[in-house]
Amino acid sequence: MPPTTRRQSSRRREEEPRRQVAGERGRVFAAVILGFCVLSFIDTFHTLEPYSGRRSLLSSAYLATTSTLLPWAHHYLVDVNDKPNPEGETALFWHIPKSGGTTAKRLYQCMGKTLAHRVGADPRYGHDQENEIVVFEPHEGKDWKVVNVDTTIKPGILRAKELGLVQSHTTDLIFTMEPAFAGEQLYDEENKGRFLALFRHPVDRAASMFFYLQTATWERTYRPEWADMTVMEWANLKNFESDYMVRKLVGKKFGDPADEMDLIIAKELVRQRFIVGLMDEMNESIRRFNIVLGVDESSDRSQQCMEDFGLLEPKDVTPAVPAVGDGSDEESTTHATDKKNSNKHPKFVEGDPEFVAIAARNPLDMILYNYVLQLFEDQKLIIDSYSLESEEEEEEEEDAATTDVDSNELALLPPGADAGSSRLPDEIQFNLVNTNDPMEDKENETPFFWHVPKSGGTTLQRMYFCMGFTLANEVGGNPKFDSDRSKIDVISPWSDNPGKVINVDVTSQDGITEAKNRGFLTQTPHPHLDLMSSQEFKFAATTLFSPEHKGRMFALFRHPIDRAVSKFYYLQKATWESTYNERWKGMTLEKWAERDRGENNWMVRMLVGKDNRDVLTTEDLELAKEIVRTKFVVGLMDSFDESVHRFNVFLGVDESDALNQQCIDQFTSSEGDSHAASNRKVIETKNQWNSYAHPDVEYGSPAWVSLSKIHFFDILLYRYVVELFNEQRSLFNA
Repeated sequence: MPPTTRRQSSRRREEEPRRQVAGERGRVFAAVILGFCVLSFIDTFHTLEPYSGRRSLLSSAYLATTSTLLPWAHHYLVDVNDKPNPEGETALFWHIPKSGGTTAKRLYQCMGKTLAHRVGADPRYGHDQENEIVVFEPHEGKDWKVVNVDTTIKPGILRAKELGLVQSHTTDLIFTMEPAFAGEQLYDEENKGRFLALFRHPVDRAASMFFYLQTATWERTYRPEWADMTVMEWANLKNFESDYMVRKLVGKKFGDPADEMDLIIAKELVRQRFIVGLMDEMNESIRRFNIVLGVDESSDRSQQCMEDFGLLEPKDVTPAVPAVGDGSDEESTTHATDKKNSNKHPKFVEGDPEFVAIAARNPLDMILYNYVLQLFEDQKLIIDSYSLESEEEEEEEEDAATTDVDSNELALLPPGADAGSSRLPDEIQFNLVNTNDPMEDKENETPFFWHVPKSGGTTLQRMYFCMGFTLANEVGGNPKFDSDRSKIDVISPWSDNPGKVINVDVTSQDGITEAKNRGFLTQTPHPHLDLMSSQEFKFAATTLFSPEHKGRMFALFRHPIDRAVSKFYYLQKATWESTYNERWKGMTLEKWAERDRGENNWMVRMLVGKDNRDVLTTEDLELAKEIVRTKFVVGLMDSFDESVHRFNVFLGVDESDALNQQCIDQFTSSEGDSHAASNRKVIETKNQWNSYAHPDVEYGSPAWVSLSKIHFFDILLYRYVVELFNEQRSLFNA
C-alpha cells in the first residue's frame, strides 16, 4: 500500500466517521440523574463543566477540588468530563516504562490504528526526512500504519510539531514518554489532546525495570553492570531514578529535585486530564480506552486482536496462559506476542526489605499511584456515561428536573457539599456553625471574623465601628481604656465614633485564654456583641466556642503574594508593630523574597493549627480547604464591594438605613468590583494608618516566582476560595 499524505488522510477521516460503543446504561442512568440533581445549581464550577448538561456524582476527587493545572494542560487538553470526539481531538498515550504500554501499542497496531511512535522515524523506511506528515505501512501485509515522526523523545516531538502532526489529523494515537513536553509542544487551543496512561505500582515497575535492563541489549538504556547487583545494592545507588512519574508529569529532568509541590501539580494533571488505566486491571482499562478512542469492539478484527492479547477468552477454547492483568509482571500481560519486552523476576511485597528500599526512593510516586487507584474507581461512571445516546441524555435531564428535591435547600449547600460525614476535627465540627445552617439561634451564636492580615480586615472593622457595632478584637484589651477587668463589659473608646468594644483582647493566645477565664461568651448576662475578630482561628475556635455557643465564620481573603508584598512594605515603616523588623527597612523586595522570612503559608497553618516549625503536607491543605468550604462565608479583597454586601446580609445589616449606607460609601469603592486595583487603593487611602500604596510585584519576576514557592499551599487555598466565592453567590441570591 502506498503511503498516505497528510491531505489525503484528512479527507479520508472526514468521510469515515468512527462509531462509538454503548455502555452499561442502567447503572449510569441512575448515577447521572442523582449527580445532576445535587450539582445542577453550580453553574460556574469549571472543573465539573458538563457536556450536554450532564454531570456524574463522584467521590471527593471530582468534587470542589481546586485547580492547579499547568497553563498548557488547561488550554490544550480535553477535560476528563468532556465526551470524547475522536474526529476533533488527538489522543496521546503516556508510555510509562514497564507498565503495559508496549502491550497497548501492539494491541492498537493489531486493530489497524495509525500510531505515532519510534518506528515511524526509522531511516529504514525512508520517510524520516520528509517535510510533511506521511502515513505508511512499515511492514507490508501487516495492515498497521505509522506516521513518519518519533514522538517518544523530545527531538522527535519538536519535529512532529514543525510538521504539524496534530493539526494534520492523521493519527489515531500518539505514544510518548514525555507527556509534559509533548502536551505543551504538539497541541493548541484549536487542536486539543486527550491523554491516556496505564499505571503500575512503583515498586513493581522499578523492580521490573531493574531486571529487564540487566539483559536488554537492544535498549539504549541497557545496564550490564546491574547483572551482578542485588536489588538492595541497586536501590541504594546514588544515581537511582526516583519518582519517575511525578517528574515526567511536571516536566522535570532526571536529577532535578522533586517535592510535594510537584506532587500536587501531578495529581491535578492526572485528575483532570488523564483517562487512567491500571496494569493490574488491564481488561477493564482497555475497555475504557476503547470507548474513548471510538473502537468498535464488536468488529471481527477488534474481537480477534483482543483475544490474541488475552483481553477476551477465546470462544470454546481453554486459555493456555493466564489472562492479561492477573499477574504481577508485564510478561503476564503481554503473552507470547511481547516476549522481547517481558522478563520474569521476583515479586516483592510490602514488608520485604527490597520493597521498603524501592518505595523509600519513590515516595511521591507511591502517593501518586494510590491517588490513581482512587481515580480509576471514580472514572468508571464518567467513561460509561460517554456512550449514552443523546436522546437518553434528554430523558435524564427531564427526569432530573422533576425529581422531588427542594432546589432552595440545594442552593444553600456549600459548593461541592456532601450531605455525608465530615473530615473535620470534632472541636471544629461542633464548635462552629456550618455555612448552610440557618441562623435560628442568634443568642447562642457569635459571628467570628477571621482577620487575615493585610487583606482589608481593618477597613471592614472600621466600617462596622462606623455603624455603631460592638466588636471584640484587640482594642478592648488596651490598658489606656479604663475598664473594670473583673467582669466582661462594653466600653466606648472614642468620643467621635459610635463603635464600641468588649473589654478583652481576643487577638493573641494569651488574650484569648484570659478572656475565656473571665467569662467571655459564657458570662450571664453577657453584654451585647455584634462580632469578634481575631487572627487566631483555631485557638479561638477551640477555646472560646463550644457546642452550646458556636461561632459563625466569615473572612476576607487576598492573593497570598499580594498579601506578603503588602506586609513587607508595611513592616518596613510600622515601628509601632511588635513584628516590625528594622533590618527590612533598607532591603529590596527582591532580596526579601529570596527566602522564607518566617511566615510561609500563613493561612493554611492558622486553619490547621501548625506553626512554622511544623512541616505542611497535602493533607493539611485538604483539611484547610474543607474547613473553609464547610464553615466560612468567604469574601475577596479584590471584590470588596460584593464581599461587604454579603457580610452585611450575613450580619443582618440594614443597607437601606441612611447612616449605614453612609458608612458603606465611606469604606468601599464607588467604582464597584470591576476595578480590583482601584478597590485596593481605596482601602489604602481610607485606612492610611494601617495601609498605604506600594509597588506591586511583577508577575513572573524572580521575586514573584520565589514567593509563589514559599506560599504555595496558601496560593492553592486562595484559588479554592475564589471558586467558593463564586459558588456562594447562590447563598445570597437565594
